[in-house]
Amino acid sequence: MARVGLNALVLRTDASYRNAGPSRYTASLVEAVLARPSEFEFTLFLNEQVHALPFEAARPARILRTKAPTSRTGVRVLWEHLLAPWHIAATRLEVVHSMLNVVPLAAPTRHVVTVHDLSFMRIPGAHPTHRRWYLTAATWLSARRAKAVLADSHATKNDVVELLGVDPKRVHVVYPGREAAFHPRPEASVQAFRHENKRDRPFVLFVGTLEPRKNIDVLVRAFGLVASNGFTGDLVIAGGSGWATEAIDAALADSPVRRRIHRIGYVKQEDLPSWYCAADLVVYPSSYEGFGIPVLEAMASGTPVITSKRSSLPEVAGDAALTVEPRDVSQLATAMTAVLGSPETRMAMRERGLAQSQRFDWMVAAERCLNLYRHALGPR
Repeated sequence: MARVGLNALVLRTDASYRNAGPSRYTASLVEAVLARPSEFEFTLFLNEQVHALPFEAARPARILRTKAPTSRTGVRVLWEHLLAPWHIAATRLEVVHSMLNVVPLAAPTRHVVTVHDLSFMRIPGAHPTHRRWYLTAATWLSARRAKAVLADSHATKNDVVELLGVDPKRVHVVYPGREAAFHPRPEASVQAFRHENKRDRPFVLFVGTLEPRKNIDVLVRAFGLVASNGFTGDLVIAGGSGWATEAIDAALADSPVRRRIHRIGYVKQEDLPSWYCAADLVVYPSSYEGFGIPVLEAMASGTPVITSKRSSLPEVAGDAALTVEPRDVSQLATAMTAVLGSPETRMAMRERGLAQSQRFDWMVAAERCLNLYRHALGPR
């Protein structure tokens, strides 16, 4: 059996903003890959904090858990480049799939790498300088080292080709899938959740890490306009604080309806589906995304979505969501008012969103990955 390593060091199970997009992508993809029949023997690389996988593995896999605290980004980077090559050689792995832009560059094997996005190149001001420098250099080198590059969307593939100069034939679009937990819930269950969480009024929901490119400050200002147009509900901002949140803090401090805006922090994975179902509208006005998982989660939950018309987001939303310019406060407020003021519009968006979400399937993604492992094992 061919030996394949799955570099899942980014996987987290704690309640922090790091247990967000890349972590959840990794967990879902690993679970789906292990669920598919294949000729491969798998080794999983996990950080020291992951004591148990957050799913029931359909087939056994060898676990290599680091002794070093690789849950910390800086330590993970050093471990991947200095120690991972030794472990890969010792376990005689023939292919290693790294799931966060960067491969262990000195490892004596063949590589597959997932590039989620190139936001650190497209909007450099949205990232700390040291992170931008490292990711730019390491992703550029990794994309050349890998036999196959996986992109979360066609928008990301185009960025990889344009900004990293990779041959388009080596870049493969593999869409993430929808998680089974996200689906419409009975009205009685939704109302009970609303009451339990003191959300008896209508509310608009944002889900995501609080960082500059998400444009939460724009959402806060747009919500103020929506409220002035007669909306009597609230805005709920769900997500852990990432970095550079000063603009968000300033927008909240200046908002005339700040008492109707609630930051609830990181939401546990088991509670997130209920938040989507309880919301009247999900707004995700990000300037740049490699995919945009909250848009898919909201659609799969049957909740109307307004998102950005930039990067991959129209690709994910299809015709199911309204799209706006991410920094246009007035345009976003107009769209929100239109959706919130029309039950017919919300119902039509709900039906289109449920249909659109069916396009994204983790089993399809896993089968494409298995085929790329086979490709990587082929002639050099």
